[in-house]
Amino acid sequence: MNWFKQLFKRNRIYSDLSEEIEQHLTEKVDALMASGMSRQQAEQAARREFGNVTRVSEQGREIWMWPRIESILADVSFAIRKLRRSPGFALITILTLTMAIAANVVVFGIFNALLLHPLPVPQAQQLVQVQGKPANSLSLSYPNYRDIRDRNSTFSDVGVYRLARIGLGVNGVAHPVWGYEASGNYFDMLGVQPVLGRFFHAAEDTKVNGSQVAVLSYSGWQVRFAGDPQIVGRTVLLNKHPYTIIGVAPENFSGTERFIWPEIWVPFQNQPEIEGYSSLDRRYNNNAWVVGRLKPGVTAMQADADLGRIASQLAGEYPMEDKTLTLRVARLGLLGDALGGPVRAFLTGVMLLALLVLLAACTNLGGLFAARLADRARELGIRIAIGSSRGRIVRQLLTESIIISLIGGATAAMLAATLLRALTHWRPAHVEIPVQFLTEPNISVYLFAASLAVLTGLIFGVIPARQVWRTDPNETLKAAGDTGHKEHRFTARNILLVVQVALCCLLVTSSFVAVRGLQRTFTMPLGLQPENVTIATLDLHLAGYHDAAVATVQERLLDAVAGVPGVSEAAYADTTPLSINNSNTMIFAPGTTDFSVANSKFYAPYFQVSPAYFAVAGTQLLAGRVFTEHDDPHAPLVAIVNETFARRLFGTVDVLGKHFPSGGGQQNEIVGVVKDGKYASLTEDPTPAFFWPIQQSGSSDTVLLVRSARTPAEMIPEVRQAIAKVDNGIPVFTLSTWSDSLSLMTFPARAATVALGVLGALAILLAVTGIFGVADYTVSRRMHELGIRMALGAQSNQVLRAALGKIAWLLGIGSFAGLLLGVAASRLLASIVYQATAADPLVILAVVLTMALLGLLSAAVPGRRALHVDPARLLRDQ
Repeated sequence: MNWFKQLFKRNRIYSDLSEEIEQHLTEKVDALMASGMSRQQAEQAARREFGNVTRVSEQGREIWMWPRIESILADVSFAIRKLRRSPGFALITILTLTMAIAANVVVFGIFNALLLHPLPVPQAQQLVQVQGKPANSLSLSYPNYRDIRDRNSTFSDVGVYRLARIGLGVNGVAHPVWGYEASGNYFDMLGVQPVLGRFFHAAEDTKVNGSQVAVLSYSGWQVRFAGDPQIVGRTVLLNKHPYTIIGVAPENFSGTERFIWPEIWVPFQNQPEIEGYSSLDRRYNNNAWVVGRLKPGVTAMQADADLGRIASQLAGEYPMEDKTLTLRVARLGLLGDALGGPVRAFLTGVMLLALLVLLAACTNLGGLFAARLADRARELGIRIAIGSSRGRIVRQLLTESIIISLIGGATAAMLAATLLRALTHWRPAHVEIPVQFLTEPNISVYLFAASLAVLTGLIFGVIPARQVWRTDPNETLKAAGDTGHKEHRFTARNILLVVQVALCCLLVTSSFVAVRGLQRTFTMPLGLQPENVTIATLDLHLAGYHDAAVATVQERLLDAVAGVPGVSEAAYADTTPLSINNSNTMIFAPGTTDFSVANSKFYAPYFQVSPAYFAVAGTQLLAGRVFTEHDDPHAPLVAIVNETFARRLFGTVDVLGKHFPSGGGQQNEIVGVVKDGKYASLTEDPTPAFFWPIQQSGSSDTVLLVRSARTPAEMIPEVRQAIAKVDNGIPVFTLSTWSDSLSLMTFPARAATVALGVLGALAILLAVTGIFGVADYTVSRRMHELGIRMALGAQSNQVLRAALGKIAWLLGIGSFAGLLLGVAASRLLASIVYQATAADPLVILAVVLTMALLGLLSAAVPGRRALHVDPARLLRDQ
């Protein structure tokens, strides 16, 4: 370790060496003076005999030096001095890199959190989702789960869970929360440990309503019970049934989904008590999610084959329900492939576009460095002339670029970490389910930022290196600081500018495509008019109402909200289109007698609504009538269908008076036809759907809809007060405008617009600085020529053409190339924006105008300089 100690003692060692040399010379001088020489003669003779003092001192110091490290440190020191002398250049380059790298790090952080980073459970890579083969066929029935659990040979354990609304009674107040009904082996299969108490186990989930125990999430424990350390053993009311809290889950544990954060877990067999409904023995009722842990060494392909065997067995044993059953495994964490596939495609597309922003930044900085190096041509010529190697100069330039990139990367990492933490604490407003994205940055994010910083430093540092190899010191010194070579028609800076403009145009195109997608999202026909409608989501079962009492309370609630001043129409339903609580049923052709799955024509979402629903929702009636109060349990079953339903079942929309059997074989008379709408998602194809009168079917799920011209700030408190007057114990899950409640459905379009808008804005900033830099540099280099042109009588347009004509051509070439790239990348954009196309005439027009405006703004200042050339002063100064 002597070398390490010497590292901190070198200054003292160097000082001691100098003192020893001086002492030696002094002693020699004294000896020569004693022999009769004068002091001057003695000093000259002593120095001649000793030799070059500086050289001897340097040779002595080399013993304690590391030449390669010293050389690198010298490059670093020189680069820092250069940057300090050009603070404007350093600031621009650092800010450019900060924006470009931060955009990439944020996107990667989200990508890593949602797709790459495993769930916070032991051996998470062994966990898989079990679902049907269609990507959206996620749910399975509880009986099918039991058979998969008992018959498989590839899973060490299989669990099931279901998201459910729960009324959590604490201190006499019912809080609406979302929780999981989970199989007893759920926590044991995942291998997690509680922070307090214990989890429930398989033995506590064997009997229907047999074990009234519950586990709190960490956030639920903190928010609902203020982190009470004595919470274990406390009794709470869940849907007015007493349950004992037996444990608290870890802080970052949200179950087996990445973005749904339940507040409580209860045994699955308690479904009848929690929901007032049981699907435990209904094989056709697919309403639960199945997760499995693969045995060590088992692959997904082997598990698929095993599940295929089980599906074949079940189809043979239960042909009425499972004749078309298919099973396979999918990645766990984003509701299998139902959401994981679209999210993966979206984030991959945004990541590629973010990398294009980084590439644009590299070309921008490469051009700036090339221009800066051209201005330092005389310095380079002198350094080469006095013996410096070209490789040594390139290394020094790379050192300068890497220092800038590391500073930009560090700043970008801090900025990205702040944004990712903010996203972690963000909660979407007016979304019924508890959504949270855990995007806290980890070591992978910081390593990614560091890698990008080094890589970009190398890229834009190497771009101007060719100028070093082409520099002729003789020509450079003769040219008194000129570049040392003739100006070519297309220089490297010109090519870089074309590339940068093309990338900018591509990103601007993607931004306008996203804006058009958002515009289509908000203007597409939904089959309803949510404006000026206040919506309240309730579950009367959670308040203790059952059977006939439900209908009575629903009517009381309807009367209460209809009596609010300013209300023009009021209605209620079990659910609404584009909500998360939709259900589907099988539809059969008229005359069907075998109501097995294989004989069904299609599945259709259904909605149970009160008579005034269509007036409140603004759903257009095309034929027939709406429901009336006479469509009660004593009247024949009736239904209202949409256009697609009528065409797919009967081949025509003229279907009034016709009958169709739905799931279970019940016959429904069609009394009305309404216009098509959107029911499950905004991106769905035309979908068959129908409506039942809620008085004939009945449901404790209740959604109140109130139309009024009053503002939401006035209506929401009034509706809340009206509900409380009927029963203050009814938990209200959501109370907002109907438009706000659809925010979850419009979130993908808004997220795409924000993401691509930010990337487009960054690209525009980079292009502005790039075009301005090249234009300003070109004008500066040609000021003398422009002065001569002005002196000879050139007109303003001729001067501008001479100064900026090539820049205009480069901008046009780059923009045209960018538009072609945008059209070619339509498939990539379609993975980000619904129905995306860059061939939209409005998109092309907007891009052309934007690029033209961008060019004018960038070249305005250099153009003004060119027009205000003073020929007399320039020629006088020459």
